[in-house]
Amino acid sequence: MSLNDWKEDGRPKQMGDQEKPLNDSAATESQQDVDFWDHNQNGVVENEVEVVADAVEIQEAVEGQEVVEHPEMPSEKSEKKAKRKKDKAKKKKNKAEDLNASDLLGTNKGVETMFRNAVRSEMELLALAATKANIMISLNGFIVSALMISGAFIFSSSPEFLIPASTFMITAAASIVFALLSASPERIGKMQAARTWLKDFVRGRSKLRDLKTRLSSTETRFFGGSQPNILIYEDRVKLQKDQYWEMMQEIMGDRKQIYEKMSDHLYWLGLLADKQFKYINLSYAVFRWGLLASLVAFIGVKTLPSLLMPPANNAAELRSLGINMFNGVFEPSAVQQLPDGKLLIAEDEPNHAFSIISIDKTGRFVEDEALDTRVITGFKRRLSDLEALARDEEGFIYALTSHSRTRKGNRSPDREHLMRFKIQDGNVLGLTSYDNLTQVLETDHKLHDLIRERTKAEVSFDEINIEGMAFDPVKKRLVLGFRDPEFNNMAFVAFISNPKDVFERNAKPEFDEVAVIDIDGGGIRSLNYDPVLKTYVIANEVKDENGQKFSQLWTWSGNPTDEPQKISLPNLQHITNVEAVDSIIVNGKPQMILMGDEGNASQKITAKYMLVDYSQLGKQ
Repeated sequence: MSLNDWKEDGRPKQMGDQEKPLNDSAATESQQDVDFWDHNQNGVVENEVEVVADAVEIQEAVEGQEVVEHPEMPSEKSEKKAKRKKDKAKKKKNKAEDLNASDLLGTNKGVETMFRNAVRSEMELLALAATKANIMISLNGFIVSALMISGAFIFSSSPEFLIPASTFMITAAASIVFALLSASPERIGKMQAARTWLKDFVRGRSKLRDLKTRLSSTETRFFGGSQPNILIYEDRVKLQKDQYWEMMQEIMGDRKQIYEKMSDHLYWLGLLADKQFKYINLSYAVFRWGLLASLVAFIGVKTLPSLLMPPANNAAELRSLGINMFNGVFEPSAVQQLPDGKLLIAEDEPNHAFSIISIDKTGRFVEDEALDTRVITGFKRRLSDLEALARDEEGFIYALTSHSRTRKGNRSPDREHLMRFKIQDGNVLGLTSYDNLTQVLETDHKLHDLIRERTKAEVSFDEINIEGMAFDPVKKRLVLGFRDPEFNNMAFVAFISNPKDVFERNAKPEFDEVAVIDIDGGGIRSLNYDPVLKTYVIANEVKDENGQKFSQLWTWSGNPTDEPQKISLPNLQHITNVEAVDSIIVNGKPQMILMGDEGNASQKITAKYMLVDYSQLGKQ
């Protein structure tokens, strides 16, 4: 007998007894409850939970009452009812938990949209950082390559540019390093571990064998600690396939864990983007400041020399005195006019051994750097410390290096050349050279006898410095003027009687005469034959009572027994260390040109020159 077979007063129902139908009001309320449930069954609201709870409680009360009022019911039915009650309570609890979780996380679609947009934003940031890193690597790589390739040509001619170029190259390389770290952030941990190990190694806290352990420890750590997150790349690649699949199944079966792992992954992407932008910002900063530092260094090397070593006189004032400055000639030591009217200038430095100067119709000097390079290349040898030039009646040019020793006292083949050649249209023709003059000076017995006869003393050529040379048009001889050695503060001159045989037959130079002349000391700095004065012109440099150096000019007949005569020349004091003197023709008019060896190629300070009319010369 079921509960439906009993009346409300506790008596069994009889045949013919019928249940009373619900009245209209009860039926209406029941229908409203059904409509309310149908209307809200898809939503997650708090009233729904309360209604369900109330219904369950009422049913439980009724069932409990029935059991009490009918103790004679079988125990089997009571057990079923208790089990049903327990199952309903469990379902109620699970449903409430799901509803509470839904209230916390929001709708599934909203959560998915949030994660999708957040991940897309982080990935776009990572792509932007990678693009910027690629730009910096390409740009700085091109700069470093260009400087390394072209640097050899630039620095050889302009060594002062080594400072700004090196600054730019170093900062560009540093910018590349930071850009590479941004593109490969996984290397940052290894670098930090290596830096920490180095600090500990210096302090004695670690040993060399610990380095490998320190570096490998960064590969075994997980982002979240001891438990890996398979959504994160750095954790995922450290797992075996079986571990990965097991953890994937675990995550897919737990809704709460899914959101947690996705949140950790999103946070990891943010940290990764932060690392990349941190190092790409450092790359940009190093490049920016390196560019600025290079610009400052470039301006400095161009302006500081002129600020620290200003010219002794204003250029306009010098021009009013008849003194001008070259554009690309720095240390002229000799000058000789060629048959075509151009000037050949010799300099001390190998990189500027020769220069060709043209004279235009206005008398202005025109320099040609390309022509200079062509002439220097035509000699096919390194010419160091060129000091003297001369020209014979056949148009041959004679060039002489100093034959001096290096600062360490060693002989140098680059400094021991006596050459003869012609220059036509920028080409070096008929070049011949005699390179054993030092041995002849040291061992020639006739020369030593002539010196002994003239000076009553022995001579040693351990110290040689020849800075003057002229061609004797009368006796066809080469005249050598020595700065060293000196004899009792008097200058030494030697005459080579067979220059033609020396260069055409490789004959040994023969000395037929020597002279010792008094020019107030200082040795000969320049010696040339002047066709206008028909005498030799000598330049030297001495010190005054205050120790200041100044140049002097002398004329000398060439006769060993004649004394030189000093020349008075206005404005000569404005040129320091006159070493190049020659008689030239400028637009049909003969003039004397004087050049001072006072420039500096590394500091871009050019040399001065002065054209003198012969009427201005006077004897003291």
